[in-house]
Amino acid sequence: MKNWSLSLLLILISFSSWAQIQSYFNYNQYQAYTDPRGTYRYGDNLEAAIINQIQTARSSIYIAVQEIRLPEIAKALIAKHRQGVDVRIVIENSYNFTAIEQRDALEETGESSMTSLAAMVDVNRNGILEQSELESRDAIYMLRLARVPLIDDTSDGSAGSGLMHHKFVVVDGKRTIISSANFTMSCIHGDILAPNTRGNANSLMVVESPGVARVFTQEFDQLWGGNFGQNKTYRGPQTVTVGGQKVVIQFSPTSRRMHWNYSVNGLAAKYLGASQSSIQAALFVFSDQKLGDVMKRAYERGVGIGVLIENNFAFRGYSELLDMLGLQMLDEKKCVYEDNNNPWQTPIREGGVPRLVAGDMLHHKFAVVDQKTVVFGSQNWSDSANYTNDETLIVVQSPTIAAQYSQEYQRLRQNSWMGATPWLLQEIQRREQYCSALGQY
Repeated sequence: MKNWSLSLLLILISFSSWAQIQSYFNYNQYQAYTDPRGTYRYGDNLEAAIINQIQTARSSIYIAVQEIRLPEIAKALIAKHRQGVDVRIVIENSYNFTAIEQRDALEETGESSMTSLAAMVDVNRNGILEQSELESRDAIYMLRLARVPLIDDTSDGSAGSGLMHHKFVVVDGKRTIISSANFTMSCIHGDILAPNTRGNANSLMVVESPGVARVFTQEFDQLWGGNFGQNKTYRGPQTVTVGGQKVVIQFSPTSRRMHWNYSVNGLAAKYLGASQSSIQAALFVFSDQKLGDVMKRAYERGVGIGVLIENNFAFRGYSELLDMLGLQMLDEKKCVYEDNNNPWQTPIREGGVPRLVAGDMLHHKFAVVDQKTVVFGSQNWSDSANYTNDETLIVVQSPTIAAQYSQEYQRLRQNSWMGATPWLLQEIQRREQYCSALGQY
């Protein structure tokens, strides 16, 4: 009887955690929707998940996202703003422009003005950005026109410090959306100019917790007060209990004067380094050598490791995937290896790049540790994310959520190139021969 009661309690705790933390994946093979291009496709509609949360707002919506281009999200925010809801938005300065401003800037340089943004706004395809189109399709133009409070990371009078790379929304001080996706067509649905694309592989979480919302509101308040990058106050990891499960949150950047262990990548390392059985990681960029070394030590003590990296970054000289495959690649311009390279003597078998439609990218930034912990956020596993950019990392200790992210990892893994590809080995040899001919290798 006692065992039955304990099992029931564990089930209720697991359900409570699942109910308060919802995960969505735009490549989810068990759901389908019609995207804004009219394409019926597999996946969770991340845009709809965001809009649904916006529409529940009664008092406040605080958004910090690198880029926002989806007009339906803009319309939902404008509607709430007009209802008297306190709507505030922070974006990265390099994306704070309208389609008209982008077109004018490109015309000055002689570049083509047929961009994805222009194509999305120009609904009738007549090559003219008409006023009615700008007012219904250009998110930044719409938000400015409606006077929705919006700033970027130059609001402090600087040129911007690093990237304002956050992707989070806080609603009514109760619910928080944490995403790896920017609020754009290419990140969520697929490029408007490339019908075969289905969006960069991304996910988001919706967390129902005043405690988590409070932590993210503190971060937003710093940004809204003009404190970006190193101007923010260092707070370290903050722990909140959600549905009986621990959630740990930390924001970048961290000063280089502090020990790496106190940084956001250091927080990720704490959980990776404590792994007992497995690590499954799907990452846009993996270039932090110290994180790679933490995983190497775990691997040497028997932890099973699988790593998938976006193809555009997987085989560059700074990529930790090269170390994991027991390889290293010369920098073609300097003919040197990256400092502190540490190729693994016993390469991993499960390391590679997913096969996605041309134009789509692996944009995830997550790891599943021991099938019970998810390390997730906007933070790429890089030096610049750790020390320069405004970023989020959240650690969710929940077997239920971990199972969902593990399923996404396995989906990607099933159609991936694994190990050292012939192209990679040829490129390593070509660079060695090139540098040798120059007498620099």
